[in-house]
Amino acid sequence: MVNCELDARIGALIKHRRSELGWSQEVLGEKLDLTFQQVQKYENGANQLSVARLLQLCDVLDVPVSYLLGETQVPSFERLDYQTIRALGTITDERVKAALMRLARECARSAEHR
Repeated sequence: MVNCELDARIGALIKHRRSELGWSQEVLGEKLDLTFQQVQKYENGANQLSVARLLQLCDVLDVPVSYLLGETQVPSFERLDYQTIRALGTITDERVKAALMRLARECARSAEHR
């Protein structure tokens, strides 16, 4: 899928979810610390989302990442996975982060050999 098509599809889903919640672009912007114009650009697909902004949007909209990206891009990424990644992002000790990354890689290798 071409990036601009993906941006437009994600933007439409953001707008849909915002509407479901009964929020204006201004309200969503306040929750994200953005202007309504920036929200509008995301919803129109004019601006690409960074991964950090995508995760923030999912948190604010209370949806898993798979809601915005679709199951084909992230087949097993569910709410628990998102919460785990978000929690890991709050760790500031680089040694702890490195140890957790080694552990995750080892678990993945172990799972591949089953």
